[in-house]
Amino acid sequence: MSESVVITGMGVMSPVGCDEESFWRSLCNGESGAAPVRGFDTNDLSRRLACQVKEPVEDLASIGRASALALAAARQAQQDARLVHENIRDARVSVTVGTTMGETQFIEDCISAPDSDWLNDKHMHRIMVGKPGSIARRVRDDLGFNGSALDLYGACAAGNLAIERAKRQLLDGSCDIAIAGGADGFSWLAFVGFMRLRVMAEEKCMPFDTRRDGLFVGEGAAVFVMERESDARARGVRIRARIAGASVACECYHPTRPHPDGDGLTRAAKGAIDDAGLTPSEIEYVCAHGTGTPQNDAIEVKVMEQCFPEGVAFSSVKALTGHTMGAAAAIEAACCILSIEHKMIVPTWNLEQILQPCALDPVMGKPRSKPIQFAMNNSAGFGGYNSSVIFAAA
Repeated sequence: MSESVVITGMGVMSPVGCDEESFWRSLCNGESGAAPVRGFDTNDLSRRLACQVKEPVEDLASIGRASALALAAARQAQQDARLVHENIRDARVSVTVGTTMGETQFIEDCISAPDSDWLNDKHMHRIMVGKPGSIARRVRDDLGFNGSALDLYGACAAGNLAIERAKRQLLDGSCDIAIAGGADGFSWLAFVGFMRLRVMAEEKCMPFDTRRDGLFVGEGAAVFVMERESDARARGVRIRARIAGASVACECYHPTRPHPDGDGLTRAAKGAIDDAGLTPSEIEYVCAHGTGTPQNDAIEVKVMEQCFPEGVAFSSVKALTGHTMGAAAAIEAACCILSIEHKMIVPTWNLEQILQPCALDPVMGKPRSKPIQFAMNNSAGFGGYNSSVIFAAA
């Protein structure tokens, strides 16, 4: 029997909760993280709401917001997995963090600087040898490990890409333990960028609804400890879920728009099913990318109808968390794992009128009790990045 990759630790920092218990409670209760933007003036902007992490985060001043969120989530995951250094002294630990923006403060400092300071020697030195630095390296160094560290820039699919990479590393023997996830911090740069693309909601994010008018920009991090199942059992730790399958697919249709037929996401979803050795009918729940933007949602429904039989349940959490960019897929991976553990599917909150005749089963209105053996997490990003990961019950 081939080796399996399992999840033994999980940590979540999100606009609706900064630990897995509060995160799950908010998803089940429909508690939105949307609020007026904190940190800069929006009086002259057409959009003023966002989903920001509300709890104080340590180390922000010294290492940057994305790194601090990733580090907070990684510390939770380390504790959950009981990664005590004395017990894993010789283990090769890889750290991969998916991100969209990385650390943006050094760019914003330059943008807001007087003309005389624009890319002067001080700024150039900071860019070359200081910040932005590597989020993954900061996580690795803080946790005291010595393995590889990589920031994986994969737009809004980056969290899934990091999990897929970690799975491959474990199976090919490149590492003994993998710490993987996604992180992005809230920034003026991301907020204004999405606003100028005209994809931001004005009052409410409504994924898959006929009235949807866009997304809320968010921030957060989710990080997982991944191991080969035989190693996890030898350590005697709890196995939270298995990575049954994972796949990555890229397309080059447009810098920001997905292919009209969802070519990349379709190939990713089918590839993950093949990798898991499953049939489409065995997938019981799809945690959809579901941004609330007109094009994404319509195309994603088309993709799911191409990949699954009638009646598969699906939902999106972005109505509550906002679009957390590089953290999105990782946060939604946490949702998949918790859905399996709690035997519960959280609905797409704010969804009342499904956007088109749909052969699938949109979960809306309230959480639904349902035993789940296999859940798929779909993610798509600017630049044609697409990835699907299938989680299985432990």
